Amino acid sequence: MKQLLILILALSILSSCDQKKSKKTQSEFKPETELKTEPEPELKKLDTTVVYWQTDFDTIRKYQEVQIGNEIHQLELKTYSLNDSSIVRINDLNKPIIYKDIYHDNVTEIILKKGNDVILKSQVKKATFKDSLDGDFLKYSVLRSVEYDFIRSNRLYFKADIDVPDTDWAIGADFAIFYQTEKKGKIDYWNIKDIGL
Repeated sequence: MKQLLILILALSILSSCDQKKSKKTQSEFKPETELKTEPEPELKKLDTTVVYWQTDFDTIRKYQEVQIGNEIHQLELKTYSLNDSSIVRINDLNKPIIYKDIYHDNVTEIILKKGNDVILKSQVKKATFKDSLDGDFLKYSVLRSVEYDFIRSNRLYFKADIDVPDTDWAIGADFAIFYQTEKKGKIDYWNIKDIGL
């Protein structure tokens, strides 16, 4: 019986030592390398305002009589919007508000007639001048206007204005269109310059 009592006492002592070990908490253990975590910075949401140009169904027509030799011809310039929403410009200069401008390009048709006969019909777009325009300017600009200047040597001469809407970034160009000979309809341009608004 003494042996049984010693055995029970030994087991109870051993079990009480084991309980003390298991009661140690996770915080008492020190890792060899400590990981440092920083709180993630809060991302600020930027407010985006979309400015969409309304569709424009107006056509601006300009008529003018042009004397070629001894004959009078009628010159018509017809400018209209393509209503294509092809130009998207992000303006983030006024953070935290960002403006997303969506607008339309224009095209001008040049029609030269003698009576009811069409001598020349040609379209002028901003892409006509793409070889001489800055990439960003070409991407965000619209053809604003085309004006007749004069006639000489089988060509009609014009002035064009191209600009980026809602900015003072504007370019002027001179161009000419052959109205006869084998070069009929060919457009040449020069004098591309910043005219600013």
